[in-house]
Amino acid sequence: MTDDKIIEENWASDAWEARAKEHSDGDWPTDEQLTKDVFDAGQKSRQDDADRQAEEEMLSHDVPLPPPTLVTLASGLAAQTMVSLGVFPNPSTGKSVMMLHQAAHLIDMIDLLYEKTTGNRTDEETRTLENALHELRMIYLAAQNEKSKQ
Repeated sequence: MTDDKIIEENWASDAWEARAKEHSDGDWPTDEQLTKDVFDAGQKSRQDDADRQAEEEMLSHDVPLPPPTLVTLASGLAAQTMVSLGVFPNPSTGKSVMMLHQAAHLIDMIDLLYEKTTGNRTDEETRTLENALHELRMIYLAAQNEKSKQ
């Protein structure tokens, strides 16, 4: 296919004909409008590229994880509790805030795990749960005292 044939097909495309009919009264877009349309298309293309890169970055972190365990579950809840107690900053905001009701709820969840798994835990799991509960309760009491002073 020659270049003349390609140009002729593009010139006579349905999209061009539709645009020509739309502006048949001679009301063609101004140079400023055409420039804005091109600029907007460029911005959209750059945003699409950025979105694609962000998605690829997220997917690169989707790696196989070790099998779930009771210790892993309790450790995750303990970490959430530490965030609720203001010991660790909230990963979303980067700020430390004490939320004692949430912390108490999370401690109660770990205690529920401890109670419901009695007789089905290894010695290591028992020690981990008991130590986590003891430490979190001590930190909770200290946080409660600190908050009452404020």
